[in-house]
Amino acid sequence: MIRPYLAIALTLCSLFAFPVNAAKSDKDEAREAAVRFFDDYASLQKSSKVVGLPNMQQLDAISQHFIPKLHRIFYIALREQHRCRSRDKMTPWTTGDLFTSNDAGFTSFSIDPSLPNQFGRQSTIHFTLEKNGKTQRWDDEVILRKENGEWMVYDIEYHAPFATGKTGKSLQAIIDKNPAC
Repeated sequence: MIRPYLAIALTLCSLFAFPVNAAKSDKDEAREAAVRFFDDYASLQKSSKVVGLPNMQQLDAISQHFIPKLHRIFYIALREQHRCRSRDKMTPWTTGDLFTSNDAGFTSFSIDPSLPNQFGRQSTIHFTLEKNGKTQRWDDEVILRKENGEWMVYDIEYHAPFATGKTGKSLQAIIDKNPAC
């Protein structure tokens, strides 16, 4: 009769002797990667105002956060922009903030915990823009994919209802247009 109780007691003791590291399972690496990107982008905005497509120096400052495909799309878009200028055509991607729904940018943000999706993970970004005594809020989604063991930005989906030219689209969809002019 004592043996079944002994087995249960030993099992319980082993559970307490080797605690599960809950901190590792609670760590949301994808969300942390998104926060790092938007922190770096906000810093870049303060030091070197990004308008439209980032120039080469600006892109180099933030591209470590992008999956290689998105990185290539940006460089191709820069080349396409140069081609349009050299042909005296209308140059695309020269205005607004490409990393949010709001062309005027943002003054602060917060990011929800990430959730699984078909590409990897996604998080809702809550943006705020305070300008001229007015506050505007909206949400977008950042899509992250794990590349080479690191979570990186795969795409950004625009959801602000006031951004009629962007709502329902994504960063990749907007800049991956060739030819652009």
